[in-house]
Amino acid sequence: MIRNKVIMGAIVGLLTLPVAANVFAFSCPGLQKSANESITKAEAALANITDEREKGRAMTNIAMAKDMVQQSVADHKEAGAKKDAQLHYNSEAKAKAAKALADLVK
Repeated sequence: MIRNKVIMGAIVGLLTLPVAANVFAFSCPGLQKSANESITKAEAALANITDEREKGRAMTNIAMAKDMVQQSVADHKEAGAKKDAQLHYNSEAKAKAAKALADLVK
């Protein structure tokens, strides 16, 4: 009886593992979308910046944010192909960093 419960527990655990892995995989696109929305807002705010020095900083932040989103998308695709959780973590971190950079532009 106890043996059956252990076996059933192991089977349930093994069956939920792929589902849990997919949960992590699907957070990357949401973070990338959020970063792209922040970049769009930052580009709109760029028109209101009059100081050339601040405008240069804002343009640099936007360019870096765009580059980070591209890297995030590439990491996400590679993670899906290789089934590598670390690449998903990298993808998430880059998307979050891109959003943070874009949010600095006001």
